[in-house]
Amino acid sequence: MTNGGGANDPDALRIHRLGGAGAAGAVEGAEAADAAAPAEGVAASDGVDAVADALATGAIDATEARAQLVDEMVRASLPAGSDPALVEEIRAQVEAMLAGDPTLERLLARG
Repeated sequence: MTNGGGANDPDALRIHRLGGAGAAGAVEGAEAADAAAPAEGVAASDGVDAVADALATGAIDATEARAQLVDEMVRASLPAGSDPALVEEIRAQVEAMLAGDPTLERLLARG
């Protein structure tokens, strides 16, 4: 019986070293992966930072901070020019889901 390169093929089990251009290509690929762009949601951090600053300075209370954070995240998640009624409906649903959330309440209380 001839060996057709299947599971019993000794070359299939052999570990090959990367060398020369192959190793350089692997390194370049790894460097490119390290240089990946951040996720789009990161852009919303300016609004979040502003809310955190306002909360820390006492300009707003925890209730207002939660409302502003929810608004910021809903607007950042929807396409520009979304129907205002849809934005309000989603914002209200998110507010309802977060109502009484002990973790969020503790985080906002730290302000």
